[in-house]
Amino acid sequence: MMDNKQRTILVLLSIFTVLVLYKVFVLDYSPATILPENGYKMHIVMEVDGHGSEVNVRASLPLTDKRQTIFRETGDPSDFNFTIHNKDGNRFGVWQNYRLEGNHVFSYSFNVKSKKVVYNLPEHLKKPLTYGRDFRQYLESTDLIQVGDQDIINTLALMGLDQNSDVIFAVNKIYEYISRQISNAGFSGKTDALTTLRLAEASCNGKSRLFAAMSRTLGIPARLVGGVVLNAGKKKISHQWVDVFIGDSWVPMDPTNKHYAMIPENYLIFYYGDEPFFQRTSNVNFKYYFDIETDMFPRESDYSSLAAHPLNIMNAWELFQKAGLSLDLLRIILMIPVGAVVTIIFRNVIGLRTFGTFLPALIASAFRGSGLLWGMVAFMLIIVVGSLLRSLLERLRITHTPKLTILLVYVVFALLSVSGLGVYFNNMSLAKATLFPLALMAITIERFALLAQESGTREAYTIFANTAVTVFFCYLVINSLFLQTIVLAFPETMLLVICAGIYFGNWVGIRVTELIRFRGLIFDKGKV
Repeated sequence: MMDNKQRTILVLLSIFTVLVLYKVFVLDYSPATILPENGYKMHIVMEVDGHGSEVNVRASLPLTDKRQTIFRETGDPSDFNFTIHNKDGNRFGVWQNYRLEGNHVFSYSFNVKSKKVVYNLPEHLKKPLTYGRDFRQYLESTDLIQVGDQDIINTLALMGLDQNSDVIFAVNKIYEYISRQISNAGFSGKTDALTTLRLAEASCNGKSRLFAAMSRTLGIPARLVGGVVLNAGKKKISHQWVDVFIGDSWVPMDPTNKHYAMIPENYLIFYYGDEPFFQRTSNVNFKYYFDIETDMFPRESDYSSLAAHPLNIMNAWELFQKAGLSLDLLRIILMIPVGAVVTIIFRNVIGLRTFGTFLPALIASAFRGSGLLWGMVAFMLIIVVGSLLRSLLERLRITHTPKLTILLVYVVFALLSVSGLGVYFNNMSLAKATLFPLALMAITIERFALLAQESGTREAYTIFANTAVTVFFCYLVINSLFLQTIVLAFPETMLLVICAGIYFGNWVGIRVTELIRFRGLIFDKGKV
């Protein structure tokens, strides 16, 4: 006969099975098509000091094309008049104030979804007799791209290249020469093609101009492309590479980061041509930085026929987006109960005592910003130092509530200090330690100190180590892409989590630690 717990588990398993089968076979759900897509949020933050005169700031804005999609663009113009303009296929924003006084911070924010594109080039390609008028600008010489200069012609000749060279062979030789023979250098400002060639070192813009000059000298159209490499954190560096027209397509070449005939998923295009990223009124103090973070967005799939269906999870995602809740945060929230089951297994099945029943799962979820390594370092450091502070507070003979308040203040300033160090050393993972749950950290310090006082320091550190081990495994489970895929596509998986909680929460079998402790009695059958 089944007891009530077993019946409950059976009912929940039945509901889960029916819901999943209905979605898969009736609604045609599949994790691969309804999962949200990975993307980025980007903020272009600018700062300027006005002195009562006219101030104008112009910044390139990202483009939408077949490879990248820009959406939810918002601007915080401060006291500026903000307008968006289009010119020669590029977009740029203009912030204008005729009498600006004082310091002003303004920004432009947007979301982006992009994808990696790889171009399959033929082995050989003969250059056409003419490219037409539309390509004239991509063959011309400029002040910074010196097409037809004798030094460039001589260098091409040493590579065995001239006007009659095969296009694929020529582009490949130019790419190899610049990526191998021209060293990377962090020059500020503009570096022209000839300077790059003569110094044999340059930043991305110098290398791109040399690539364009060499290609154009051979009669192969080339254009510069400007953008930003999307890596989470704050940065001031933009990037530049080159497009070469091969066959009937513009093919990206980046000798700086060594990407041949491909553009990575995290390359965001802002403009085409040899354009400045920012232009502003001279003689004003102007600062800027890019603030980039990863996020998740609903996939643009053909689920319009399911829009009105109550089981369509896509509707829920859209509601969360409208409420300002990121899908990345939603993903972590949904995974916390799964992490809680891991904690239950470690406590009841393995037999490790931890601080709090679900504290390891909550701490592990807070590591999503800082990462596991720096999260564990900050967590251990704050707890150990906080326990020493708690011991000092005992001498003041104050009651529990003010004592916990002091610990909470300590945790706040400790996290801010850790974050400040992360910003100072440009470690954005450490800088995100402020995401830790403050109250839980203060309570953990209190429990650690009380345990050390009642059971000894050794016991307190043993349980603290157990908690750290449990946090480690909770983090691995919570950040598992496979499990996140299942939970996001089929939220009814939470029914399985409840089943696991009921089963392992009432574990009556022998624990792993007991098995190790009493292994002599259990496995030594020769003894009575």
